[in-house]
Amino acid sequence: MSRIRGDLARAALALLAAFAVTTASVSFLFSRGLVIGDFMAPALLDGDAIVVDRASGQFIDYRPGEIVSLQIPGEPRGRILKRVRGGPGDPVLASGTMLRTLGPDEFAVDDELAHHGHSVLGRDEIEGRVLLRAWPLSRLKWRPGLEQ
Repeated sequence: MSRIRGDLARAALALLAAFAVTTASVSFLFSRGLVIGDFMAPALLDGDAIVVDRASGQFIDYRPGEIVSLQIPGEPRGRILKRVRGGPGDPVLASGTMLRTLGPDEFAVDDELAHHGHSVLGRDEIEGRVLLRAWPLSRLKWRPGLEQ
């Protein structure tokens, strides 16, 4: 009987350790958020729940049309969303004039405050890509923003 209790105790400890490691890994690789406002319509609407992939952007370039999350210090909502318009090697244009070419770790994103409508961000300034529109279930979509 004591052997069975010992086996059960070891199994419970192993499950607890697996749960802790899995939870920590998922928290490191992904984050979740709630969209406030319709600024990314029709891909994302006010009240949509999203999942942000925080890891793959270090290895896979962001594609035009993809929606990315940025952590902004001092931003009351914590983070903002932007749509990618160009990636490494693409030209940066203002009023039809080429300003420069994006470097290997640079991406152009929509920015209504920039005088030419786009800002250039480094890969390390982007938290991650919106991987999933998870709620409401009637609008469930993998990688919203990309035309499939």
